Amino acid sequence: MTLLHRIGSKPIVAAVRKLSELQAAIESNVDNVFFMGGSASEIIPAVTKVRNAGKHSFIHLDLIRGLSSTDKETIEFVAEHIRADGIVTPKSHMVKAAKQAGLYGILHLFVIDSLAVDNGLKMIDQLEPDGIEIMPGVIPKVIERYAAACDNIPIVASGLIRTVDEARTALNAGATSLSVSETALWYQSFQDIFPGGS
Repeated sequence: MTLLHRIGSKPIVAAVRKLSELQAAIESNVDNVFFMGGSASEIIPAVTKVRNAGKHSFIHLDLIRGLSSTDKETIEFVAEHIRADGIVTPKSHMVKAAKQAGLYGILHLFVIDSLAVDNGLKMIDQLEPDGIEIMPGVIPKVIERYAAACDNIPIVASGLIRTVDEARTALNAGATSLSVSETALWYQSFQDIFPGGS
């Protein structure tokens, strides 16, 4: 079982947009952090803090200043200097490069309409990413469609998830985990989301 499959046992992922939120993520119940802001130089010590806390880091390449380049050197920098566990990007060639560098490559899909859903499924079939991030994460029927088509690929629902009920709905639809910036959710356990569940 890969790290990305294991995140389902603690489904909330801390989406850290400002590095001032990092300590809260480290002290919370999450095992995984998605970095969605800051600069390349700031991310290096931040990832080290996360790793020292026994947690895992994923870098949203397009949202980090200094890492939005689309060349292979960006991936090498993440692997060798930042030492994150993986990256998140909408760019298929960067997902491929990440996998070649020994990083997890999560394909970010922004599903605005039916055509975007269909194109995303085609891209997944060709690319075979390590994981998929679907945004926005509050559309159960879209999550259900991806979950049915991609049963061996972890699905991260992301965006607009602010309550335990919304988290529960996304997970029930088939999401493996949820990337959320609502810090209150970082402290929720699986039992909080599914009382009486196992």
